[in-house]
Formats: sequence, structure tokens, C-alpha cells
Amino acid sequence: MGRSRRYIAAAVLLIGGAALAAAAVGGLDPSATQQALQELSGGRYDQAEQKGLALATDPDRPSPRAWAIVAAARQRRGDYAAAARAYTLFLTASDCPGLRQYALQQIRSCQQALEKVPTPAAPSRQLDEPTLRRLADVEPQTSAESTEHFVVQARNAELAKLIAHQAEVALDRICRVILAGQVYPHSVRINVWTDHEDFQKHAVDAPEWAGGSFRYSLADGQAVRQLDLTQRDAAGNFAAVMLDRVLPHEMCHLVLQEYFGDATCPLFLNEGLACLAEFEVDPARVELAGKVIAGKARIRLDRLLIQQRYDMEQPGVFYAESFSFIEFLHSRLSGEQFAAFLENVKRGCTTSDALQRSLCLPMDDTFLPAVASAWEDHAVAQAQFVQALADRPGAASAD
Repeated sequence: MGRSRRYIAAAVLLIGGAALAAAAVGGLDPSATQQALQELSGGRYDQAEQKGLALATDPDRPSPRAWAIVAAARQRRGDYAAAARAYTLFLTASDCPGLRQYALQQIRSCQQALEKVPTPAAPSRQLDEPTLRRLADVEPQTSAESTEHFVVQARNAELAKLIAHQAEVALDRICRVILAGQVYPHSVRINVWTDHEDFQKHAVDAPEWAGGSFRYSLADGQAVRQLDLTQRDAAGNFAAVMLDRVLPHEMCHLVLQEYFGDATCPLFLNEGLACLAEFEVDPARVELAGKVIAGKARIRLDRLLIQQRYDMEQPGVFYAESFSFIEFLHSRLSGEQFAAFLENVKRGCTTSDALQRSLCLPMDDTFLPAVASAWEDHAVAQAQFVQALADRPGAASAD
């Protein structure tokens, strides 16, 4: 029974995210519950959340009703998305109509609050039209801009300065948030080529369809770290996608290249993290992942985890599912757990083993199928949410 409860706890951890809390947790460990409620009523929301999580995900005796404490703490702290997930988990364990109704009301309240919270805009969306037009200009001379980690060269002085700044922002996010505290004390050269033809002429081994690439190599004992980007699109306009997605995507690949070193970084992890690093989520990617998973064209998780570039039959589906699965893991694991997951993969563990180790769980063959089921439900729900936003009046004008 102990082992099965451990895997219930693991599934709960990966699936989700004071009158209700007090009423909902009757029958739990009175001492631990009282401590959590005292933290909640005292405004110590982080401590209340931690104690509630400990009750809800206890390896030997999980108490899903304790998600009510977690949800209330997150909601009061303003973490509305995570609070809604916790309220949903509470619903699965409650058979009291009054408490269920109250939890549903709080979920709606969290969703309404989320609509009022501004989402940080991608870099290009913070620029006005005159600036975007100037960034497409090609000047006679090459301009250079230097920062702590980057030396940028472009045929546009304003663009060189912008790229240098946004490269630092992207690197900080990749190392601190996405890779859970990795350090990157190196200097990178960034070349911004005028158009696709110019890019293809200079970028080493870049695919024909690419608008950006990264390069890490050793020459005469010296490491070469380089990004190649494209300034203008086919119509001659400033390529905003380069700033919003290509720059952080290729930089994440470069950081991962050095983090893994001689070890193998699975392709789904490499591409999934690079997509996660982008300043702006591609809604088409989210929709595609949910659509194929809900249909018949999906790549099963066990196959996705071992997919190699040379045997890909559905590249679009592969990238969409890789992003979806990594976003799912990254949102469910703590920073410490995600860092441990990466380190275990680096040491040669399979993805399933690396996850179980990061969660301090014994190895079991039933773990990965449970994770796959939870991820697939998440992917479909995310796609439905994106579609619902797109169907709202006026949503089309947001882009």
C-alpha cells in the first residue's frame, strides 16, 4: 500500500497545481492541519502552502483535501493560476455539494483575476511603428555593441544596441528561471545579417529554412561561441520573430550545449527547453500539441523521449509536443526538482528515472504511463484554453 500511495502522491504533484480550508480538511492530521491553518490566518502564505503541500502529497498518506489550504494560500498571495489548479485538485476529493460549489466559485474568481493581470509583452510588442521601421534600415557601416556577455555586430546601430540588451535579458531568464540557476560566465558573439540570403552565406551549417543558428566549437584551444540572426524578413520588414523567438531559442541551445558537454541531451529536452526560452509562446504550437494528442496523430510519450532527428516523420508535431511536455514538467516541479531532473539526465538516466530520482521516489514501471496521462490531459486543456481566447470577440486584433 505504501508504494501505491507514493505513486498517487507523485501523480498529484505532477497533475496540479479560510472558511473553505478549515471546513474541507476535517479528518486530517489535526496537529499538522492546525499549523497550516494558523499560517494561513496569520498571512504567512508561503509557509501555509508548504504545510498544505506536505499534507496533500505525503508519500505514505496523501490527503488531497489539503489542496484547499494550498489553494487559499496561493489565491491570497496572488498566484491565481496555481490557485485554480489546487482548487481543481480539491474538487476531485470533495463530495460535499456546498464545498464543491464554493471551490468552483473560487476557480472562476481566479480566472477572472488572471484576465486582469497584464502578461509581459514580447520585446517587439514594446516597440512603436516608427522604431520597427528604423530597425529594418540597413546602414553603410557595421555597428558593434558590447555588454557583459555579448558582442553584437549589425548594419544598424539601434538594432545592435537592442539585441545586446535583449540577449542579456534572455540569458538571465534561461539560466535563472528555465535552467534553475545555471551559471554562464562566457562571452558570445552575435552577428545580425541583413536578410536570409546574407544569413545563409555566413551562418555555418544552418538549415535552408532557418532564420537563426548557434555555434559552439574549439579552434586552437579557444572556444567559439556564436549566434547568427537575420535582420529582415522576405518582405524587407524588421523580423520581429528574430527578436521574440529566434534569439532566445538559439541562445538556449548554446547554453545547453555547454551544460551537457560530452553527455547527450535528448532531442525533446533540447528543443522543448529552447521553445520554452522564447519570449513569446506560439499559440499555434500549443493548439497543435493538444489537437494531435486528442486525435490519432500524436507521438506517444515513450517514443517522444527517444526521438532522434534522423527518424522524425512529424517534425511539427515533435516540436509542439516537446514544448508542451517540458512546459508541463517545468510548471509542476520546483526549481530544485527541475535542476535535479536536468542533472540526472546529464548523468545518463532515462527521463523516467531522472524524474523519479528528482522526486525522491523508488523506480517503478507504472510511473511514466501515469505522467503521460497527466501531461496529455494538460496539453488538451491548454489547447482548449488557447482556442477559447482566440474565439473571444476582439481576440483576433490582439496580434
